[in-house]
Amino acid sequence: MTTDPMQSSMNAEDRNEKDIGATLPTELHNDRNIRRIIELQNSAILEASAARAMQILESFKQTFVNCTASKPNIEVASWIKTIATLILQAQRKRTVIGVVGNTGAGKTSVINAMLNEERLVPTNCMRACTAVVTEISWNNSDQASSKYRAEIEFISPEDWEKELLVLMREFSSENDTLSREAQDSNSDAGVAWAKFHAVYPSVPKDKLHESTIPTLMSDIAVSSVLGTTKQIHMSWSENFYIELQKYVDSKEKVSKKNKSKSKPQTSSSEMEYWPLIKVVKIYTKSSALSTGAVIVDLPGVHDSNVARAAVAQGYIKQCTGLWIVAPINRAVDDKAAKTLLGDSFKRQLKYDGGFSNVTFICSKTDDISITKAVDSLELDGEIAELEQQSGSYDEQIGQVQGRIKELKESQQVYKLAMENLAEEIETWEALEARVQEGELVYAPITQPKKRKNTSLDRQPLKRQKLQQNSDDEVSGSDDKISDSDDEVQFQVERVLLSELDIRSKIKELRENKKNARQENTKMQRAIDNLRPQVRTLQTEKGKIKAEMSRICIAGRNLYSRSAIQQDFAAGIREIDQENAAETNEDSFDPDEEMRNYEQVAKSLPVFCVSSRAYQKMCGRMQKDDNVHGFTSLEETEIPQLQIHCKKLTEAGRIQSSRTFLAGFLQLLITFRLWTSENSPDLKLSEKDKQQHLEFLVRRMEELNTGFDDSVRTCVKQVMSEVKLQISDRFPELVNDAIEAAPATADAWGQKDQGGLNWGTYKAVVRRAGVYHSTAVGKRDFNSDLVEPIMKRLATGWERTFQRRLPEALNSHIDDLNKLLNNTHRAIEVRAQNTGIGLANVSILKTRLPIYEDVLKAYGVDLVNQMNDIQREANRNFTPCIMDTMRDAYNICAAQNGLGSFKRMKEHMTSHVVLARHTMFRKAVQRVDKRLEAMYKNLRRQIKAKASEISVNVEMDYTRALANQPTRVLIKEEREMKSATRQILRGIDAQFEPIANGNLSSVYPKAPKDAQSKEPVHDGTEEHHGMDHSGQESSKEADEKSNNVPRTLWEKFRSYNQPYVEDDMDDDE
Repeated sequence: MTTDPMQSSMNAEDRNEKDIGATLPTELHNDRNIRRIIELQNSAILEASAARAMQILESFKQTFVNCTASKPNIEVASWIKTIATLILQAQRKRTVIGVVGNTGAGKTSVINAMLNEERLVPTNCMRACTAVVTEISWNNSDQASSKYRAEIEFISPEDWEKELLVLMREFSSENDTLSREAQDSNSDAGVAWAKFHAVYPSVPKDKLHESTIPTLMSDIAVSSVLGTTKQIHMSWSENFYIELQKYVDSKEKVSKKNKSKSKPQTSSSEMEYWPLIKVVKIYTKSSALSTGAVIVDLPGVHDSNVARAAVAQGYIKQCTGLWIVAPINRAVDDKAAKTLLGDSFKRQLKYDGGFSNVTFICSKTDDISITKAVDSLELDGEIAELEQQSGSYDEQIGQVQGRIKELKESQQVYKLAMENLAEEIETWEALEARVQEGELVYAPITQPKKRKNTSLDRQPLKRQKLQQNSDDEVSGSDDKISDSDDEVQFQVERVLLSELDIRSKIKELRENKKNARQENTKMQRAIDNLRPQVRTLQTEKGKIKAEMSRICIAGRNLYSRSAIQQDFAAGIREIDQENAAETNEDSFDPDEEMRNYEQVAKSLPVFCVSSRAYQKMCGRMQKDDNVHGFTSLEETEIPQLQIHCKKLTEAGRIQSSRTFLAGFLQLLITFRLWTSENSPDLKLSEKDKQQHLEFLVRRMEELNTGFDDSVRTCVKQVMSEVKLQISDRFPELVNDAIEAAPATADAWGQKDQGGLNWGTYKAVVRRAGVYHSTAVGKRDFNSDLVEPIMKRLATGWERTFQRRLPEALNSHIDDLNKLLNNTHRAIEVRAQNTGIGLANVSILKTRLPIYEDVLKAYGVDLVNQMNDIQREANRNFTPCIMDTMRDAYNICAAQNGLGSFKRMKEHMTSHVVLARHTMFRKAVQRVDKRLEAMYKNLRRQIKAKASEISVNVEMDYTRALANQPTRVLIKEEREMKSATRQILRGIDAQFEPIANGNLSSVYPKAPKDAQSKEPVHDGTEEHHGMDHSGQESSKEADEKSNNVPRTLWEKFRSYNQPYVEDDMDDDE
């Protein structure tokens, strides 16, 4: 008979704790819903469950704190600490997505569209003078005035002083005046001068010799911002954008904009901030970022400022995803997927294991020529009927417009007739007035009027006829008859007119004018009736054209997607084969596939997007023309890109939530064992008790020994793989680099070998061997020198860290799980044979799957940590070379005057020849030390984790099975256990609605649009907030809300990015 949980609770303090434990309801041991949730691939449900678990943990913590306030308890204190540590694990990790692309690729427009903002990400018009990294992430602020926030971090005074020295050397001549090259804004010296002049606009060119580094650094306007962070917060995006542009944009643009306006232009002496900015961080409530994605706009990683370049490189190291943006009309033709990143960048991706993190975005899909698309994509069959329909509409439009033209010409005839009739009426009315005054008047003499460009042979037939009739009926007035006899073509006998004759004529003329006016009005109505037909036909033709554009855009998207995927796989194959050939030319087989390149191609996400079409369809960019060829937002592929952005965060969110929930389950079982007090005491003899205890001790010792052996085996295997694939190859690779170094250094100054001219060469040495030239792109002397090592090591490095070491760690995790299962199985068999502790053994068995989940999560975490370390390590080759080469760079940079270029090259070659025997060995030794640190860290971590699990297992099994004597509990302990038992009762039931997709019990006050739009991978639909299947009453919602402490909800939001968008998104 099952004990009623409520009745057990009511009688808790009146019964013996031991008896209570023996009758605990089985529901306490049932975590079916929590385990079911952990197995899901649904990030929203997992995170909601983590939120509920945090509420429960908070209840446990508060109970322990209250009950131990007067009398401390060591075991309970450790649980409080464990709860605090576990809650920190629920913190959502950032998913960093780097976005790269060449100038004009539309990268900024794509980002703004994805964020659902017309203008948010800042831009700069100064010819890539700066490489400000822009980070965009979710805004946690709920204040309306801070809907848009930004932090502008400025470089340190030390970094600016170093760059200032380089800039002044770049644009200054030997006599400390502005060099001739600096007059060219596109030259290296011109770029350096633009950056200097932007910060110090008041320094004239002819006063440069008076400007010293200390003087410039002491400038108050500059020194006041260096090393600081500027905060911006706005409620409207437009105001926010304008304020942000003041810092990141060039005033040159502002000046040009105001050129023709009466408003005063921006003062040329106003300082600009963009050269001093290290990084811009923007926080906004964009749905695409609501799950933890962080978009990083990387305009370049080759900035001359060391601080900015380091920021860009730092982001690349931690990127979970890398988005490459290229215009679609160049992406395929230019083989952008294959060549855009360059060999060195692709090699770095190979080292980092980052090929699977790449996403390709073809921008500007609305920019299309139907004629070219039809020809190149062979779409004639698909649009033939549409072309025919378009031609039919053209013919109909031409016919209607022709009719309108005829009517307008007829209108002109009638208007001319009305003008003539009005003149005749005026003439005859004058005659009438003269008759009434008693004068004798005669009929006007008929004479054709002399008008320019009105000859009948140039007029339409109808107009000629009307004009002739008009001339027959109406004669000109006396004062319009030419005095010249040559102009008189004919005369008639002058007829004396009576007043009756005149009135009759005026009536006739007025009737004719009325008829002409009526005909004109009739024709205008006909024209008005025909014009809508033209508009209708043009609209229908526009639809046809739009459909043709849609078909062409879709066809090009389909072709481009496949072509880019193939190009990307081909680029990886090339670098794989190149590295394999470099590694061992004798054993290289070009027909051997080093990876599944077909799968590489298929797995590359490619999005063909039109940010302009998306923005227009969303009601933005009102000043721009409509974009044709898109009938829905989905056809712009921006919504799909937004979903992809969210999806990139899923793996991390799922993993962190699972790890947290597994730890939560571990604690629940520990608390159940603690509160159960089920004693295995079956009135055993002292001898049997001793044997039982010795059996447990042996099993625990065997478990500890097995754990230690597994740790040693794992570390040994890791060290062996690294030694075989990497360290043992260093001597050979160093010799290759030593041999190649002189020729490499010599080629830097030889134009016929791809070398540089003296100006760019000097710019490179001034910047410690690394410079991004506007003419020749990026040049890195340090990477050139170490390239023989990097190329030949790449394949072995990737194989080690992306396959062999993860396999070793997974094997170690499997070993630990097997040891745990074997230990429990042995204890379970003995319990079944002896009957000792069977109830508690069943509880302990439920812990095994939890340990398995914990260990799997730990294995993933270890691999991630190892990858972080190896990414740092593989970037240590080049900096070591730079350190060794620094003296040579300084000597070369100091050369001036006649023959300076020759001396630079001689110094450089001489230094490389002398230093090559030591610098490459130092480089590999530095990397080796990093790898040794990785071994030590790995050994320390896996040993600590194994020890932690071993200790926990030993404590649980000892508490449950060691037949410890029952002691009398003090009042505080009884109250604490009773309260803990009350919390434990029915915990799993709280997770049932969450497991079924109803998250309203966790987020009772979620915004109206809080429903989850993410796909649920187990076939159900996930929601945020209220479930669509039914609405709760306000009373029920209030009751649920009261069950969730507001402070805890706020705490959870502080740990994690919000799961739903704020209502403020509806403002616009």
